[in-house]
This record gives sequence, C-alpha cells and structure tokens, in this order.
Amino acid sequence: MEFGVHLPQLGWRATPEAITEVARQSEAMGYESLWVSDHIAIPEKIETEYPLGGKFPVPPELPWLDPLGTLCFVAAQTETARLGTSVLVLPWRMPVQTTKVLITLDQLSKGRLILGAGAGWMPEEFAALGMPFDHRGARLDEHLDILEALSTEEMPEYHGTYYEFEKIGFNPKPVNGRITLWMGGASEAGYKRAARRGDGFQGAYASPAALQAQWASVRRYAEEAGRDPDTIVLSNRMWLAYGAESGPRADGSLFGSTEQIVEQVGELQEMGVTHIVVDVIAPGGIEGRLQALQRLKEEVRPQLG
Repeated sequence: MEFGVHLPQLGWRATPEAITEVARQSEAMGYESLWVSDHIAIPEKIETEYPLGGKFPVPPELPWLDPLGTLCFVAAQTETARLGTSVLVLPWRMPVQTTKVLITLDQLSKGRLILGAGAGWMPEEFAALGMPFDHRGARLDEHLDILEALSTEEMPEYHGTYYEFEKIGFNPKPVNGRITLWMGGASEAGYKRAARRGDGFQGAYASPAALQAQWASVRRYAEEAGRDPDTIVLSNRMWLAYGAESGPRADGSLFGSTEQIVEQVGELQEMGVTHIVVDVIAPGGIEGRLQALQRLKEEVRPQLG
C-alpha cells in the first residue's frame, strides 16, 4: 500500500513555509506522493448540490492557491515524491496552454507528475470562469486527446468539435514519454473514461462499499474496451482523523485507534486499493498534522501487507 499526503494548499495555513514543511517532512517519512486540489473562484451563491452530499463546505473567502503553481513550487522543494492533482478540472482551461504548464511541471520535477483529471461539477464556477458547463465531458475527452498529441507527436495538429489547431512545434515532451493519468469522477461516463484512458482511478472520500461499486464499473468497462483492468491503479482520497471517534465523513475517513485504521486500510486493500491519499485533520496546526502522519508511518504502515 502506498500513501500520499494532501498539502496545505488551501485555507488560512496555506503559506510557503507550511507547504514546504509538510512536503519535505512527508517525503522524508517515506510518503510516496504529494497532492493538491483545484478550485479557481468559489461563487458566493451555489445552488448546485455538492456531489458528496449537501452544500459545498468551503466558504468563498477561503484562500485557495493554484494547484499547478503550487506543485511547481513543491517540485523545487522535493526530490522523490510523486506530485499529483486531485483533480484538475480540465474543461475550465484551454488545452494547449494547460499542456504546456503540465509538461513544464513534469520536466521540472523530473517526471514525477500524476495528472488527476476530471470534468467538474459546479456550473456556478464554470460561469464565473466564462466557460460552458454543457458538454464538459466531451471537452475533457478532447483535452486528453490534445495532451496525448502534444506529448507524443513531432508536429501535432488537432481538429475536434470544440478545439482545433494546425501543425505546431511543441517541445519539450514529458520526461517518460507521456504524463501519468489518473481519472476521477463518480458517474458512468467517468468510469468509462478511466477504463479507456486512465493509468489509474481515484475515488474521493468514498466508502468501501461505494468505492467497490465504482471500481467494479471501471473494471467492467476496461474489459469491454479490451484492457486488462489489473493494469489500472485504484486510489482513494480520504480524511485521516487519527484518534478521533469519527471523521468528517465516517464512511470516507480513516479514523480511530491504530488498530481501527489498520482494519480500515485492510478492507480497502482487499478490494484492490494500492494508493491512499490522506487529508489530515488534527489539532495543533501544521505540527499536529505532521504528528498524525508520523503515527500513520510508525504505527500503521508496518502492520500492512
């Protein structure tokens, strides 16, 4: 089992010092990956229900650093940990320019980027950014087509429904020939996309039962597409509330004693999860979060198979 850590990229503690400390300490502890999330502009009024239930829990005034800018900063502070987006909403962005930033990050990190990508869910944020909400899944597919073309072709061109360009020079290319792609999403379209195109699928605060159902769909669609589903990484992003009686979403959290967390992780292992990204909740600010990560490293990881 591999573990990743979500960085303090949003909130009032999102400072260069905090991000640097968590990134460096997590890498030193042996955590395999470091992650950021994506929101650009949070509307004051959001009528759309949050996909995890209820209202979107983030107030519009909360600081939220740009994910790719943050990872470029972190790339210079670290050496071995993978750097991931959970998830980058590609339909908010123009594909050629975004691919340039992604490959720049991949180059500067020496090939450590994991692009977690999704279609987005909040029409109010699309409107604030001047981007259409309709057909965002189809536009995401074209983004991914363009990413592949710009990453692999000597003189790429593209002519799609939503984006097009004539032959262009586009260099450099990704360090390893292509950028690792993990797809997110909690819809049949998202599962099909992960099955067809993803190197991995990442659930978001999903309960074991929900994740198992999602993963079954991904595997079924992979087989229908002629892919071996065992070649697709299964990841889950979860809250970590060490010592707490529950987490913000009890069914999508690691919480309680060491023995309880070992049992919770074991259940995920049995269904095929090989990578867990934790959002740490702990008293004591950044130092408290690092202490929780230290406990996870020293008390839980040695007991995992």
